[in-house]
Amino acid sequence: MDLWTRRQFAHVVLRTLGPLALLRELGAREALAAPARMAARDLLARLDEATRALLAGGARPGEWQERVEELAARADVDDLRRAVDLDRLARTMTIARDWARGEHLRLGPLRFGTQVFAFQRGAAITPHGHRNMASMHLVIGGEVRCRQFDRVRDEPDHLLLRPVLDRTCRRGDPTSISSEHRNVHWFVATSETAFTFDAVVDNLDPSLGKPYFIDLVDPSGAERQPDGTLRARRIGWEESLRLYAAAP
Repeated sequence: MDLWTRRQFAHVVLRTLGPLALLRELGAREALAAPARMAARDLLARLDEATRALLAGGARPGEWQERVEELAARADVDDLRRAVDLDRLARTMTIARDWARGEHLRLGPLRFGTQVFAFQRGAAITPHGHRNMASMHLVIGGEVRCRQFDRVRDEPDHLLLRPVLDRTCRRGDPTSISSEHRNVHWFVATSETAFTFDAVVDNLDPSLGKPYFIDLVDPSGAERQPDGTLRARRIGWEESLRLYAAAP
């Protein structure tokens, strides 16, 4: 992130709620699990900084992605796992065999939503894009095959996609999406179990009437174009599950 962007973040945060004030607020409300140390609180506070800048217009979605991935890549994953009480969650939440389920978390007065997703090997977050939101996804356990696509053009029945990422994401590896970069993503667990910690910012443009929109697509069945882009069909939820849930 360049100096101008950092100054934008700092300017907006000073006009709203600084990270030290947020840390005090988190501590006062005992929002985090008791064993969590300062590292997790600091990460959440700095993610909140970036989110407040995004919502106030001081940063573009792509700049938010750059910042939150930078923060997540430096995170103390052990401390974050304690903060979200992952051991308890792993005993009580559904660890999906088909499509991954998310558990919403309450971690304090944050401007972004938080979730943990749990997968068994082969379970998927099926390929889809978003509008009116940005999100970050940090692997905090196991391994996940992560595929992402730039959204080049919308058509009534298709999305034109450009593949930009296909890699195994391991513990401590973040990815992100927004309307500007890598808008369509697809995750499949490749280890016995896998978990992600997600930070989600929606309703970026309240005038759109809904906090977010989901566009399910079929990249595996897409028509490859001469320039390497994929013309992928828009599909419904049942077809998405049939094609991609528990896919190898």
